Amino acid sequence: MLDINPDGKKLILSIDGGGLRGMLTVAMLAELESITGKTCPEIFDMVAGTSTGAIIAAGIGLGLSAQQLLEDIYRQRLPDAFRNQPHGIGLIARYLFGGLRNLYDLTPFIQSLAPFAAGKRISDFSKPIVFMTTRDVRTANTYFMVSKGPGARMFQDYPVAGAVGASGAAPIFFAPVLGNLIDGGVGVNGNPCLAATIEAMEYIKDEGGFRDGEVIHFSFGTGYLPRGTAERAAGRFWLVNWLNYVISDILNDTLLNQVQTTRTLYRGRVDFRRYNPYLELQSVRYLLGVDAQSQANLDKIGNGLSALEPDVIELMEAIGRSYASRIHWTEPNYMPWWTSGADSGQGRDGGHPLPGMLPVDWSKSPFDPAATA
Repeated sequence: MLDINPDGKKLILSIDGGGLRGMLTVAMLAELESITGKTCPEIFDMVAGTSTGAIIAAGIGLGLSAQQLLEDIYRQRLPDAFRNQPHGIGLIARYLFGGLRNLYDLTPFIQSLAPFAAGKRISDFSKPIVFMTTRDVRTANTYFMVSKGPGARMFQDYPVAGAVGASGAAPIFFAPVLGNLIDGGVGVNGNPCLAATIEAMEYIKDEGGFRDGEVIHFSFGTGYLPRGTAERAAGRFWLVNWLNYVISDILNDTLLNQVQTTRTLYRGRVDFRRYNPYLELQSVRYLLGVDAQSQANLDKIGNGLSALEPDVIELMEAIGRSYASRIHWTEPNYMPWWTSGADSGQGRDGGHPLPGMLPVDWSKSPFDPAATA
């Protein structure tokens, strides 16, 4: 069995949002449990999450292993909560006769959490400490719902299911919880790693024992899809193409920016490690040894209801477990694009690559000084 914490440091786990792609992350954590012989509640001292990450964080905070979450929540209950919702003609009927404010009813989603959250409040969390995010549209403020430290008093009576539902109430998909609280990833906290680090190191530090040089932070993504476009393809974009591009890129850039900011601000104080599999066909097929068959199958992981298909759920679990089996879990300051301490920029462990730069050819363009001289 692998000991990922031989020096007995405090361990923080943070998990991005990403909807049903949380299956990838919980599979990674289940594999980590297999590698270490310990459950996540035994491994981590603090768990933080936004949206699907909040489901995992809350489950761990209530004593469930990642394997239990994988089997009970992500394989069965969450997919069922979406499969049984109206779609196609049903959605059109809702729009025509009642207005379409959101795609799904939040109630089945909340009910899917019942096995572990029924009757529980945030004050019931003990070890590990739990940290979740939600945003209040009344104030345009993000709430950091935490179970320990000076901020805990404000949130101690929040029901766990309500807090998790609020963290995952993504606009368009779900109505706001209580008409006010929406997905904590609206804004900059889709990846809660920076907020969780600040909470631990600046506010819970004495009560939780989070001291400089004695903390390891494991930050988990929910998969990274290829993002680039072909040469000059953007010149042919329609408005809907730009809308999709801007929304997806803002979200992805924010996730990565939180990683880079956390590393910069807490360098030397926290051993910050980031793990995120690259959902690109050649990487998945040849580095992870998972036969995804086509890029289209991988794209389904990020495309809403497509992720409900049993074969896609199975594919996510296979990718998560294979990626986790390749990670250098004891390597300090690990990044997805690193290999054995060398900043290769290639993601050779199956993680996503470091965003790069390409040359820009200004010649023969209206901006070329030679053309305007």
